[in-house]
Amino acid sequence: MMRADGRAPSMASATSILLILAVLFGPSTLALGQGVGTEAKTPNPPGVDFFNLTLQQTRALSRTKNFEVVGHSYFKGPWLTPFAQQTGIGAGFNTPRVYDGIAYLAGYASPITLFAILIADVRDPANMNVLSVIPCKPGTRCPYLRVNTGRHILIATHDTNRDNPRQPQAGDAAGAGVGFYDISNPRRPKGLGFLVTRENGATHGFDIDDRYVYACANTPPTKDPKFGGGNQEVVIIDYGDPGHPTLVSTVHIQGQHTGETFEPRDRQTPEQTPQHIWCHEIIKHKDRLYVAWRDAGLVIIDVSVPSAPKIISRLDYVPPFSGGSLGAAHTAAPVIVNPTAYPKLVVVNDEIFDCPPGITRIVDISDLSNPQFISNYRIPAVDDNYNDQTGKFVCAGTVQSSHLPWFDYRSSGLIYQAWYDQGLHAWDISNPYTPREVGYYFSPRYPCTGPCGGGYPGAVHQHSDRHVREVFQDPATGLLYATDGNGGGLTVLRWTGPIPRPPMPLH
Repeated sequence: MMRADGRAPSMASATSILLILAVLFGPSTLALGQGVGTEAKTPNPPGVDFFNLTLQQTRALSRTKNFEVVGHSYFKGPWLTPFAQQTGIGAGFNTPRVYDGIAYLAGYASPITLFAILIADVRDPANMNVLSVIPCKPGTRCPYLRVNTGRHILIATHDTNRDNPRQPQAGDAAGAGVGFYDISNPRRPKGLGFLVTRENGATHGFDIDDRYVYACANTPPTKDPKFGGGNQEVVIIDYGDPGHPTLVSTVHIQGQHTGETFEPRDRQTPEQTPQHIWCHEIIKHKDRLYVAWRDAGLVIIDVSVPSAPKIISRLDYVPPFSGGSLGAAHTAAPVIVNPTAYPKLVVVNDEIFDCPPGITRIVDISDLSNPQFISNYRIPAVDDNYNDQTGKFVCAGTVQSSHLPWFDYRSSGLIYQAWYDQGLHAWDISNPYTPREVGYYFSPRYPCTGPCGGGYPGAVHQHSDRHVREVFQDPATGLLYATDGNGGGLTVLRWTGPIPRPPMPLH
């Protein structure tokens, strides 16, 4: 058993840990992982129902450094799918947002747990309660949301999904697109308007300002996706009248539309397979969009005139790097040091479920004509295992990839980042040339039940027993809300570590 700092604990502290676990779960021995900031795959203790833990048990089965567990809920109830209710698992969540003590939680669908958005009272993190439910459109999932707090409007993307127990009537198409909801009374949300971006199409991540939605979505001109609903482009939607949203403009990479051919740099991966060119996540700052466009890389778009957006910078790094089976760039998060100025840094993470898994890079964009990698951060024990004899990387077999980063509201030098099976990690990027890990939270291992996503090709363990997906920090309280995709619900955390200064100037 190791301490959070990687050193062996004293006999007294080790004994205390074992006594606490014995009281909560009986005499079973728990393996808490190996090394600083990593956790090895270890069996769950027998006889413990990991989908019925108390808060005290959740704390005991968690492993933390500079995080405190202050609340947890599975959010079980009639809003869950029949599969989830029959198996006894909780809600799987993707995007969380929390404002004024009210949480807006977008359901995740792998395993099949929740095809809805839950609105919950989370003012008491130890006793969180659902206030209302917004179901996804028939035949879709709705895992991404944003909230316009000033106008009391919730916005969600709906993405075609065959696993939703509610399907369109025979002969009808799934209405993939963007929905708008009045949440002035969170107990009674009301539908306002819906814009179909493409029937039976795909949507993904997005961002908003006070009038426009900037979303990843298929449109009628895009080529039929050949994998997993991909081939999204950027769509800009005017919701000045949320009851009648209108499509203003779109942006795509040459080759995404029917009749077009990809440029040479967008055709082949290093493995000589077709690249995956699709918009995945968007973050807006000032009048620019920072878009992670999978194998097309980091794309920056000027939207100062929403009806005439234009690409002003691109960093395409596949090849020489591999994008894996789904494509590389997942999120491009601008590092905001001065809110009134354009950023000079972007944090770009790859979501790669192959071996080696995805890592995160810091990009210098002070010269938009020539963006450059200046550093990366990863989990060495997970990412750097290479067998010289076979000439291949060796991976654990569960979903280890980096995922969506979130900046602490007190300093952009502190990043919280979900890492799937490897939990939630905190990184100090005050010196962007040498980022370092400063904390972590490993939740209990909520076993993957039924068909779950992820895993490495050919691996022994294809599914993860922990699926930390996203984290959001409420600036009013400083509390962090971390979602689990495997039915583990929502965990509320408090950062107890130091707050580094914002990133140092580049030049």
